[in-house]
Amino acid sequence: MLLLLSLSLIADLIQMGGHPQVLEKDSVYERIALTDSTTLEVYQAPDSIYVVFTACAPQCSSCARVYNKEWKLIRNITPPFTSIFPLATIRDGQIIWEDNNTWNYQSTL
Repeated sequence: MLLLLSLSLIADLIQMGGHPQVLEKDSVYERIALTDSTTLEVYQAPDSIYVVFTACAPQCSSCARVYNKEWKLIRNITPPFTSIFPLATIRDGQIIWEDNNTWNYQSTL
C-alpha cells in the first residue's frame, strides 16, 4: 500500500512532467526515485512514520522527519554529528546517518 505522503508527492511530480519510480517496496517501507537526483524513503512504524528525503546536486544530503499516523509532523531528526552533507537512509526501521563530507573540493581559479 502506497503511503499518503508518497502518493501526494508522486502526483505532484507527474503533473510537473516527472517520472517517479518505486525502487524498493514492502509492507512497511518504500524507496522512491522522485527524479534522477532525489529519493524519498518512507517507513511505517507501529506508532509513527519515518521519512527521509535525499537530494544530490551533485553531492548528496538528506533530511529526516517523524510524523504521526495522521501525517502531523512530530519532529525533525538531526544527525548525531555536524556535517555539511549528512546522508541518511532507513534500514530495518532505523534511520542510519553517514557523514558525506568526502566531496573533492577543487578550485577553478
